[in-house]
Amino acid sequence: MLLLLLLLLCTLQSCLALQAQCDLRLHGSKKKIGTALFSSSGHEQLIKVNVEGPTETFTEGTWNMNLHTNKIKRQDCNTAGSYYEPANGILRGEQVPDKMDVSDHLGMSMMNLRFGERGEANLRHTITIYPDIINQGVAGLVEAPFMCPPEHWAIWSNGKETLITDMSKAQKKKAKLDKKGGKTFVIVSREPDCYNPVHNMFDWSIRAARFKVEGKGGVAGRSLVIDGNEGPAACCTLKLVKD
Repeated sequence: MLLLLLLLLCTLQSCLALQAQCDLRLHGSKKKIGTALFSSSGHEQLIKVNVEGPTETFTEGTWNMNLHTNKIKRQDCNTAGSYYEPANGILRGEQVPDKMDVSDHLGMSMMNLRFGERGEANLRHTITIYPDIINQGVAGLVEAPFMCPPEHWAIWSNGKETLITDMSKAQKKKAKLDKKGGKTFVIVSREPDCYNPVHNMFDWSIRAARFKVEGKGGVAGRSLVIDGNEGPAACCTLKLVKD
């Protein structure tokens, strides 16, 4: 009985998230470089974009990302058409409260991508809708610094290499082997790859939905385009899926 009540409640509250997603590909190429997702369920919305692109294309810094009206044809990002500007109010004044630095299309600051030096970008917007909230706001996080000490390796006489996780044990073992003679190893220190991939994570608390997924004014069927200084760099067409 309880299960039936929970299922009924889930149906009434639209438990299943509506999602539109796509695989980002380089302009004029079939090469997949990332994914994009727009999700909406009840009072929760999510925008998530992850890219691992070639560094010769995606240089370090902030890139523009916009929704466009048309579907992509032949992986030519120039076929995306104009900026997508639904006139049903969802992205305009009455439902974008206080015009929180928002333009009339989804090419807003929320849609900027920050790329790292290795051609990566990781963006996540978690949006919670509180219809009666007084003070709207956003809190952001970026990649956190972390400790990255040197690694210690055992280089054996036969060329084998093993990572040392307990220096005290390794030194004792080496002393025993050296005393016996024959097979032994030397201990070397190496600087590990301490690169910290770029991440931008934002938590929004606002009064109204930021976007619709399906139907009139929805993002499904629209194109997402990442623009560089010399034109579009990557794109894809968002397709509706069920969670």
